[in-house]
Amino acid sequence: MTRQEQRMVRELRGTINRDLKAISKSYGFKVVSECAYKVIDGFLYEVYISAPPIKCGTAISVKISVKPCAIDDIFWNVYDMQEIARKKPLSFHITAAHAPYPHTIKEIEVHVESIAEAGTALNEALHLSDAIINQYHRCCATIAGFKAEIADAESPTDRLNMVLCEIVEENYQNALLLAEKELEIDRHALFVKVTDQGLKGIYEYIKEFCENKIMSIP
Repeated sequence: MTRQEQRMVRELRGTINRDLKAISKSYGFKVVSECAYKVIDGFLYEVYISAPPIKCGTAISVKISVKPCAIDDIFWNVYDMQEIARKKPLSFHITAAHAPYPHTIKEIEVHVESIAEAGTALNEALHLSDAIINQYHRCCATIAGFKAEIADAESPTDRLNMVLCEIVEENYQNALLLAEKELEIDRHALFVKVTDQGLKGIYEYIKEFCENKIMSIP
């Protein structure tokens, strides 16, 4: 990368950092940790905007993601974090080190003609993101709809989201079966705590939680 290209990347990042909050607000977003976000009917939509060095300051990259806030609440309950989470603001759903990862809806790229036009490109990125989110939400605004969206996903994070959705819907037997399947793949996948009994992974927490729920059903 030439010095000129490095300068363009720095200036584009500077524009994003300076203007993201103000432009996001016009589309109903809030900003935390360089992430624009909004909640619609209990669904958290996240928009990460960056200036990747590989584009040499000529493009803005946008990643749009979603997750139901309910799966965060279940995760923190299962993972013995409910007391911590209860004291935190909504932004904790984004900034928490231990929280389910959102499902990626779409990744787009907006061309930047010049640094002078960076603000316009940023506005276009947020305008497109808002339109994509609204279109998605019209089709997928329930836990059942979200489950259908990620049903064929192969990523470990989406598989965990599926299990958490089953718990939200109180399908404890289904969640237990899925958790046991994941334990066969990797006992310590994704989230792990050090306990007095050694390492304990999220699926072990889920298995224990679901077994207790099933035993308590009359």
